[in-house]
Amino acid sequence: MGPIKIQNIIVASHLGKDVELIKLATELPNARYSSSGNPSVIIEMDAANDKKAAGVLFGNGKIIVTGVESLETGKDLISDLRKIIKAIDPKIKMKRAIKLENMVVRSNLGTTLDLQALALAIPGAEYDPIRFKGLVLRMDEPNASFVIFQSGVLIVTDIISMAKAKKALNKLEKFMIESGIAS
Repeated sequence: MGPIKIQNIIVASHLGKDVELIKLATELPNARYSSSGNPSVIIEMDAANDKKAAGVLFGNGKIIVTGVESLETGKDLISDLRKIIKAIDPKIKMKRAIKLENMVVRSNLGTTLDLQALALAIPGAEYDPIRFKGLVLRMDEPNASFVIFQSGVLIVTDIISMAKAKKALNKLEKFMIESGIAS
């Protein structure tokens, strides 16, 4: 298995109160209101290394940052968001816990895969190449989800640490070797 690289981290916190989304969308720079699904305000932000990140605010006061590669960068961006929101809504709380909510990592098995054979060999695997070119697999222990591509590239998500990513990848690799899917 190839090296593991962090692709995205989602960091979450709370503003300590409900917020007026329309007001924030009109007064915050680089913000837009999204009414699809769960109404929110999406704010484009600059992260480290000239990468773009996004802050997402929900009416209940939950705030998330996505598009970052470290918890520290996510914490910094949430702090920045709180400061600009406080100028519009002075009653928000500045000191609330910030936690890593989800992590997405990428690795490579180093071999081409027959996804149809994998889907038949792995109980619970989901593969519909007409809708999506990857095989989706969910694991209970450790709790993780995989997207596996024919090229051998695989994405791991629903994890909150590199240790859990490594554990999930090791378990998947062991299963694939034991079942004869990989060598």
